Amino acid sequence: MKKIVILGSTGVIGRQALEIIRAYPKELKVIGLSAYKNIELLKKQIKEFKPQQTACGNEDLTRIATLKEADLVLISVVGTAGLRPTLAAIRAKKNVALATKEVLVLAGGLVMNEVKKNKVQLIPVDSEHSAIFQCLHSGINKEIKRIILTMGKGRFAFMSHQELEKVSLKTIYEKPTWRMGQKISVDSATCLNKSFEVIEAKWLFDLSEKQISIVVHPEYLCHSMVEFQDGSIIAEIGTADMRRYIQYALFYPERKKAKITDSVDLINKKISFEPPPINKFPGLNLGHKAVVSGGTMPAVLHGADDSAVDAFIRGEIKFTNIPSIIKQTMENHRVKKNPCLNEIFKAEEWARGYSKKIIIEKKYEK
Repeated sequence: MKKIVILGSTGVIGRQALEIIRAYPKELKVIGLSAYKNIELLKKQIKEFKPQQTACGNEDLTRIATLKEADLVLISVVGTAGLRPTLAAIRAKKNVALATKEVLVLAGGLVMNEVKKNKVQLIPVDSEHSAIFQCLHSGINKEIKRIILTMGKGRFAFMSHQELEKVSLKTIYEKPTWRMGQKISVDSATCLNKSFEVIEAKWLFDLSEKQISIVVHPEYLCHSMVEFQDGSIIAEIGTADMRRYIQYALFYPERKKAKITDSVDLINKKISFEPPPINKFPGLNLGHKAVVSGGTMPAVLHGADDSAVDAFIRGEIKFTNIPSIIKQTMENHRVKKNPCLNEIFKAEEWARGYSKKIIIEKKYEK
């Protein structure tokens, strides 16, 4: 029986992970749970799953992440709070299923160095990265020509620039394909989420900026691809259901028969690809720029995005101002190469402050 710790058990990913664990009671056992502020739901989870240890808020996450008995630690906490417990779990030689993108966006180099040093497995839970992770069973890293991250084509793609300027939070939050939180819904709409995925992919798969491509895939059937140097393209295709990827991570390297997810019927289905709309969504380019700059630049991208999205949510800026504010912040940052963890956090904090100043002084492009 595999013993699981879940950090962020009351969030979307955490709840879905518990659905899977509930469906496989003889194979999976919860021994640790943590929640940030939904204490009532956490109490219900504790009553049902009877973990050995629990934690509330951001305190004691490292203690839960390093439980001696744990075989796998699922990191699904929101934001930068997942970084230190991820590093702690890896240093405690625990395999990690990673669903918190900030961990690799901010400190990919540090994290992957610890993964190699401690000889543990880091299994991506995000659909695109899980798809690539699975496709790579068809080859090895030195045989990769490029990876191809897919992105959807929602209603924003059909809007004019004038219409995008009027986009509201309510409009953004009505996203039917994936169930997501408020912040990630905004990042998905601006395509900044795809830029974060570029940075994650760079570290997960040890790639250069030129080896990471983005394509639009309107049907949400193919969740990313790998092109190898012989011209073969391997794709992962399935329903748009995060529980498939969570189950894959929980049981890795074994594949279990699905109990709560459906297979996709390909008959009469269309699969098409289009170029990314960079002119309409300039945030799509920022991940590649951050990878090229390296060092503290990804942390600056993340910090500036947090500030800009917060300002948009509060109604202080327009939807179309978000990428402009981030771009200006990145252009005014002096990159620190090979940063330590404290330098990474300082760079992100600098970016939050600098972008807030841009917003207050209204120096962004209008």
